[in-house]
Amino acid sequence: MPFSMRYSRGVRLTHWLIVGLGSAAVLALMIGFIQLLLAGFGAGVSADSGWFLLALALAVVMAWGRISPWMTRMLADADEPAHRARRLAVWLLVAAAILLIAVLKISAADIDAYKRLVFGEGGLVEWSQVLVLAAACRVAWLIGADLRRQLAHPAPCLLARGFALLLGLLLLEELAWGQVIFGWQTPESVRSINAQQETTIHNIGWFQDRLDLFTFLATLALLAAVLLLPWICRRALRRSSAQRKTLVQALMPAPYAWPLFLLVVGLAYCVATESWSDVVHNRDQEWGELVLYGSGLLMLLRTHVLLGAFEHQPGEL
Repeated sequence: MPFSMRYSRGVRLTHWLIVGLGSAAVLALMIGFIQLLLAGFGAGVSADSGWFLLALALAVVMAWGRISPWMTRMLADADEPAHRARRLAVWLLVAAAILLIAVLKISAADIDAYKRLVFGEGGLVEWSQVLVLAAACRVAWLIGADLRRQLAHPAPCLLARGFALLLGLLLLEELAWGQVIFGWQTPESVRSINAQQETTIHNIGWFQDRLDLFTFLATLALLAAVLLLPWICRRALRRSSAQRKTLVQALMPAPYAWPLFLLVVGLAYCVATESWSDVVHNRDQEWGELVLYGSGLLMLLRTHVLLGAFEHQPGEL
């Protein structure tokens, strides 16, 4: 009888994912209704239909996760059926992202309305990026703790903690260093050189002019890393111990995640070269950033699960 490994952290992750999906669905529904009420009373707030679509999608996934063992197998097991499930899940995420963007564009009255609803202050994409980055910071910090326990040398732990701090800085940049929350006025010295008149670095003059090209090149490099690093490590570690192979493979990106990164590269390319400009607009780059942050979070969660304890159990043929 074949055996598979089930990671205890994957089981806990499944539970908390279902709880999180349900909570997020309720929150998205509440935000949608609040915006709808404010718009109805003429408070100058536009109702974002994306919140209702998001709530519906989250509720469906939550209900399916509760009644089907597929999610637990996908997140906790290490065998061939679980690997196939993860590959399928990645393609479903890509399809869901494309469908969500298409529906929001079609349902908007015009492109300006679409941009206001989706990318405006407090919009769907902005706060989704913030939540994903906050979760990624936490998981990266936990990975550092795992590496400190499992390795005698402190360098890997410090690298993981440093990466967590880097994600924290990126989170602050997305929040305009607190301006999004506290609503302070942008200093005139910054306003005059910032393309969006916000307290951010990446929208300042020199950075803003080259941001689209740099983003495309960076995402292309990440896609290459996702495709090549696991292959390089497998060849380099052929004569290493099983324990070292397991540790390094846990730290490597999952090669089956390449469709998500390819979607990010595609969006970045269209924005940088102004290709398909009637379909992909400049602000759609923020969708690419959200998918990129989400993909990074998935990779970090995978590493955190694989660095934890596991048990053998009967597998599926």
